[in-house]
Amino acid sequence: ARTFRVFPGEGVHSEQLADLVMRLERMGYQGDFSFEVFNDDYQQLPLSTVAERARRSALWLHQDVLHRSAPLPDWTRSR
Repeated sequence: ARTFRVFPGEGVHSEQLADLVMRLERMGYQGDFSFEVFNDDYQQLPLSTVAERARRSALWLHQDVLHRSAPLPDWTRSR
């Protein structure tokens, strides 16, 4: 359902998502990745909790999936 989505790296489809991202990169894709998460439960959580989950998701994509050595934008401020 559209209103129960989770951040990339948290759900049961993380392996498939990682595979898709890696295939895109092997094909030469060099653009940005973005994600939107629609989850009604997040409206009940503190903003800092949701922001931390988003940060962990971006780090999962950056470090664990893409194994990139270049830091994310504003890397030092996101720690």
